[in-house]
Amino acid sequence: MRKVFEVEAVSENGGVQLNFPAEPYVLLDALEKLRLEPGEAPRWELLSAYDAGYIFCYLDQDDGSLPELNALAQRFAELKESEVTIFEGLAAMERVPMGQRVPLSRLIDLAYSTDCCHLVEGVATDAQLGRFCAENGFIPETEDLSDKAFELLDFAKLGREFREAEGGVFTRVGYVQRKEDLKQVYKALDLTPKKPDYAMLAELPDGSRVELPASLGETLADGPAQCVDCAAPSLNGLAGNLSTLDYLARRMAEIEADGEMTKYKALLATARCDDMIQALSLADELDQYTLSPKLLEPEDAAMECLKTMLSDDDAELIAQYLDLHRYGEAVVEQDGGALTPYGLVECSNGQPMQDMEHEHSSDGMEMV
Repeated sequence: MRKVFEVEAVSENGGVQLNFPAEPYVLLDALEKLRLEPGEAPRWELLSAYDAGYIFCYLDQDDGSLPELNALAQRFAELKESEVTIFEGLAAMERVPMGQRVPLSRLIDLAYSTDCCHLVEGVATDAQLGRFCAENGFIPETEDLSDKAFELLDFAKLGREFREAEGGVFTRVGYVQRKEDLKQVYKALDLTPKKPDYAMLAELPDGSRVELPASLGETLADGPAQCVDCAAPSLNGLAGNLSTLDYLARRMAEIEADGEMTKYKALLATARCDDMIQALSLADELDQYTLSPKLLEPEDAAMECLKTMLSDDDAELIAQYLDLHRYGEAVVEQDGGALTPYGLVECSNGQPMQDMEHEHSSDGMEMV
């Protein structure tokens, strides 16, 4: 599925950048990294729209949620080029007060209503529209005119009157006009982020997709496959044998059941894992590491260290006179840990995480 939007989302406790449409686990992972407080909604900004830059003119970026924006992107990715043009026309037809934008919920309805319109490609002015309508019988008064009289018509006036009467608009590609009422789809959509039934979704060379782990007793035809969505989204895009992916999916399901998935994702991020065999190895070594999910920035590590040596009040007092960022970096380095978007990861045996990263990178190279 093609990329539609690049989005940055921030909360009081974090920030992420991601492409929409996003697979289910990618969206859930982004929400986890944002660490939203109860009742808090993330603030988001559209950074780019790959083939729909005009949407910046219409989209209200102070309105709607990330799941709603993802729903719009999912529908948009399904549209053909002509339907994208019609969507642009429908957005332009919206009559909103000066300075305001179109609500995201309304844009979703428009994206599902492209079959409710006519598109006349190549017609971009009132004069072209007037000629088109006159030549194709949409203006009965012009049907019996001679060729000479026909060419004397004020096509621009005819086109303008027709457009205003029908409520159509010009786009970069052509003229768009509604032929029937628009669909009301938004209210029927379930946009609650949900964890998929699979631990991994794999795509085969023929484009078909397989949910993993396979059911007990199900036989999989082994062969190359690529992960397109999984409980650890950093693995998306990595390839391997289907049997390997199935085994890893089974391990991830067990890790999820044990409540250790966040630690596993942090470990993958620390090791910069780019190989399915390496990912399997890390899954089997999970008990060798600890995760402190509240320690996300050097400042967090600095305050945690101060509070182990001083009372909370004294730690808060002395913190005012320290460069907490640099102090926190030094603390993390001294302890051999690594900060990730999921928290601070450390080896249980005190081994520096940098050594672990090098070790697994070397192992991965040897296996290739």
